[in-house]
Amino acid sequence: MCGIAGVWRKRDPIGAGDLSDIARMMQALAHRGPDDHDSWNNVRLALGHRRLTIIDPSPAAREPMLTASGDGALCYNGEVYNYRSLRKSLEAEGLRFRTVSDTEVVLQALHHWGVEKAVPLFDGMFAFAYFDQRDGALWLARDRLGIKPMSVADTGDRLLFASEDKAILACHDFARRVDAREITLRLAWQSRDSSYSIFEGIERLPPAGLWKINDGGIEKRRFWHVLDVLETSRIVGDRVSDAGHMASLEALLEQSVELHCIADASLATACSGGVDSGLITALAKRFRPEMHGYVVDPK
Repeated sequence: MCGIAGVWRKRDPIGAGDLSDIARMMQALAHRGPDDHDSWNNVRLALGHRRLTIIDPSPAAREPMLTASGDGALCYNGEVYNYRSLRKSLEAEGLRFRTVSDTEVVLQALHHWGVEKAVPLFDGMFAFAYFDQRDGALWLARDRLGIKPMSVADTGDRLLFASEDKAILACHDFARRVDAREITLRLAWQSRDSSYSIFEGIERLPPAGLWKINDGGIEKRRFWHVLDVLETSRIVGDRVSDAGHMASLEALLEQSVELHCIADASLATACSGGVDSGLITALAKRFRPEMHGYVVDPK
């Protein structure tokens, strides 16, 4: 659970106030990344990162991470579980790596293949900001299901983005105003539209959101939709037995949990006492026998 923060200047260059805001944003996100922190900026963009080390704890894997040429920059939260296979594909095309992190694989894939080709290949949970100096474009992206968060605020002359609302609220010129309409919807209708914050002026990058920001403004896209991949033949009209469905489900769960167990750090689960968290813990123990499970003491 890393933390990312950024300030994009639409017209004027990045100044001392922007860098001060990045420091404030990073402090607001300190709980998300206690292991390391760093920042980077150029004329138009300032990025900050709080790191929670999961894969490759070496200093070489710290963020924001730059390409060897210096014309690509990545600030990334999450994990792409198929990074090893993606790395092999990139190496087959002549690319070389200086770390064993998934961060560098994501950066190299975005820079070498292009954002629109690379992002749909990522299997995982992620939110990132990627800047391509070759065309001056900033890209913001969020995983298919919106597991990793990304909040965005357009203040007119700046675009602010971060892993949590509180980081944007920490900026010196951002007014803290509660959105009464959103509060009403949540309390009255139990509505929780993931596109909106309870604070005025802050919106959320939607699940599978892929935004391109440059001098022309913001181009909002989605790189995936569940209806495009839904296999109705597996639901309607098939003749697979209940036992067959159970075997398929178990295989899919095992595959997913095994991928989630990739880490260079110790792992644990937080169990609610329900069947689902217990099942995931049991499956994880197959791949990480040293796995610990924790429950909250009701007393």
